[in-house]
Amino acid sequence: MDMQFPVFPEDEFVLYATLLAIPNGGDKLEHHLRRLVRLTLSEPGTLDYVIARDVENTDIFHVYEKYTGREAFEKHITGQEFKDFAAAGLLARPPAPKALKPLQPL
Repeated sequence: MDMQFPVFPEDEFVLYATLLAIPNGGDKLEHHLRRLVRLTLSEPGTLDYVIARDVENTDIFHVYEKYTGREAFEKHITGQEFKDFAAAGLLARPPAPKALKPLQPL
């Protein structure tokens, strides 16, 4: 599946997305996502990486990622683990990730 990403900032940012599994594919998608979480948390420049499964519709997953900047994210999506996930055919539609700027405390 070809995933399109917005232009992310050079400095720290958050990515949010919702993933929809193919019908009744939630368990298979979860398996791939758990592996991706384990590997991504060890990547340089990844500050946070959380994927949560919806309790009402178990074919929906919510993704929260935080990176030191665009370079770290680009390394993440060019890694073999991400490529394997994207090619697995477990998403019903391409995600529409949002780039967000985290608020800093006053």
